[in-house]
Amino acid sequence: LNAPVVAHISELNEVDATLVCVPLDAVMGVAKDLLQSRIPVVECARLHGEAFLAHKAEIHRAALHHKLPAVVGAGCDPGVFSLLRSHFALLAPGGHTETSRHSVPSLHHTLAATDIPGVRQALATESRSVEGRRQRYVYVELESSADVAAVTDAIVHDPLFLDEQTQVFPVHSLAALEAANHGVTFERRAAPGDPGHAAFLLEARYDEAWLAARMMLAAARALPFLQAGAYSLLDLPPGALWGEQRAAAEKEWI
Repeated sequence: LNAPVVAHISELNEVDATLVCVPLDAVMGVAKDLLQSRIPVVECARLHGEAFLAHKAEIHRAALHHKLPAVVGAGCDPGVFSLLRSHFALLAPGGHTETSRHSVPSLHHTLAATDIPGVRQALATESRSVEGRRQRYVYVELESSADVAAVTDAIVHDPLFLDEQTQVFPVHSLAALEAANHGVTFERRAAPGDPGHAAFLLEARYDEAWLAARMMLAAARALPFLQAGAYSLLDLPPGALWGEQRAAAEKEWI
C-alpha cells in the first residue's frame, strides 16, 4: 500500500474522511478532535442500545457545531449485522431473531456426515438457542456430482443428529472456511399467528476486521451525500453506501 504514515493527521493535506479505529474509550475524543479539524468521521464503536444512542447524540452535537457529517457504529456489530437484523425484522415484524456466534476453531470433523455419499469433507459445531435447545450446524464440501437435497436429508435424519435441530450448509472449500476466524448464523421467525409464516436464515463466515473495514469504507462513500450531523447506518439510503458506483449497483442488484 503506497500511503503516507504520519504522527498526526494534521500533517496530511486535503483529507476527505477519516476511519476511526481506536479502542472504545478513545473513540469520542478522537472523533471530536477530527471534527474540530474540519474532517468528516466514520467510526465503529462497539456500543448498543441506550449506550449507542447517547454516544451518537454526543457526536451529533459536535458534528452540527462544526458543520460536518459523521457516521457512527459502522463496523461489524454494530454495522453490517445491524443492517441484516433490521432488514429481517422488516420482513417478519413482531417476530423473533436468534443469533448464534462461533469461532471457526470450534468446528470439528464429523465422520457421520463424511460417510454420506457425495460428501467429500464435513465440519460441525454445536450451540444453544435462546430457548436453550441444542442446535448443530454442519458444513459440507461436496463432490461435483452430489445432490445437495439428498445429502441434507441424509444428514438431518441420521440417528446421530436426531436429538438436535440440525442445519446443513454446503461450502465450496472447508479449507477456506477454516481460514476464516468467525462465524455467525441469524434466524428470524415471524410472530406466532402471522399469516405469512415467514422464516429467514443467514449463515456467514468472515474475518471480523476485514468485514468492519469494508463497512467503514462504504460509510465513507456516503459522506458527500450527507448534511451535518451524526448518522447510523439505518439513517443512510442504501444507495449512498455505493457512492459513485450507485447507478451501477442499482442496475445490477435491483
